Amino acid sequence: MTKKNQHTGGWRSILKTVHYAGEIGIPQTFKAITSKNTCKTCAYGMGGMDGAMVNEAGEGVQICKKSVQAQVTDIQKSIDHNYLTTTSTDQLKMLTPMQLERLGRLDYILYKKPGASNFTTLDLPEAYAMITERMMALDPNRSFFYSSGRSSNEASFVLHLFARLFGTNNVNNCSYYCHQASGVGMGKTLGTGTATIELQDLKKADLIFVIGANPASNHPRFLTELMECRRRGGHVVIINPVAEPGLKK
Repeated sequence: MTKKNQHTGGWRSILKTVHYAGEIGIPQTFKAITSKNTCKTCAYGMGGMDGAMVNEAGEGVQICKKSVQAQVTDIQKSIDHNYLTTTSTDQLKMLTPMQLERLGRLDYILYKKPGASNFTTLDLPEAYAMITERMMALDPNRSFFYSSGRSSNEASFVLHLFARLFGTNNVNNCSYYCHQASGVGMGKTLGTGTATIELQDLKKADLIFVIGANPASNHPRFLTELMECRRRGGHVVIINPVAEPGLKK
């Protein structure tokens, strides 16, 4: 059995964050994390149009390792064209998800012919012609457009508009499948399928239940609220069949 990692934060996380930033460049990373935007990794705010690294309550500095990691991934250098066209798909399958991500950004079009072991590159006219030919043969009523719940509002809007122009309203994203079950359950129980609290409510709570979630991995800034609850004499109840290291301390 492999040894479990008992380190879930502290200086190791800070050093790892600095490492990520150093790979891209400190100036570029600072510009990304201080942009007027929202966090890409969780539901916590980062200042929106008022500026980044603050939460909805105006508290700063509010940022975590996952946010930095996600943003620096978007500003990596592009992947070398020769690497993906000369490396077989079998070789690429041997790489870990982290190794694939650290290759860089994909800013050109790849195509794998049926039976081929390597990708080839296409220019835009070739790609448009191929996509158009395939889509013209499809029935819009039997099509389904599926996007990432992590994509930007602008990208989601363009995809939705494209689907409408194609002739269908069958559009969804991964967030639907992540939360549909809980949304239906909450709707039948509480009358609404969405969250019923806001950040300020957590700051006044004296009892917080964390059921089947791993904040240390998925939304680290929530851990701050859990710690603050404990410090003011409150209680945090964890219900989870998995012993998450980040929730033990």
